[in-house]
Amino acid sequence: QDQRKKIDAGKYETKYRDLKESFRLYRKKAKEIFLAQQQGETGFMPTLNDQGAEVAKVAYLKNLMVNYLASDTSVREHMEPAIATVLNFSDEDLQKIKKQKSESWF
Repeated sequence: QDQRKKIDAGKYETKYRDLKESFRLYRKKAKEIFLAQQQGETGFMPTLNDQGAEVAKVAYLKNLMVNYLASDTSVREHMEPAIATVLNFSDEDLQKIKKQKSESWF
C-alpha cells in the first residue's frame, strides 16, 4: 500500500512539474510579447489571423486541460491559476468560480 502511494505521488509530481514548466515557458513568451508591444514592435505580436500562433495556443490549452482533468484535486488547485491566465479570466470570472467553490463545500 505504501509503495503504491509512493508511485501515485511520483506520477502526480511528474505531471505537476511538467505543467509548471509549460506554464513557465508560456509566461516567458507572454513577457517577451508584452515587452515587444511596449517598445512598439507590433510586427512581433501574432495577429488573430496568424494560424501558427493560434495552433500553438490551442495546443498549449489542450495540454493544460488534459493534465488538469487527469489530475488529483490537490494538483488541480495548483493548475487553476495557469488556466485562468491562459484563458484571460476577468476578476468577475474568478469571483464567480470562487463563489461556486465555496458553495460546493459543506
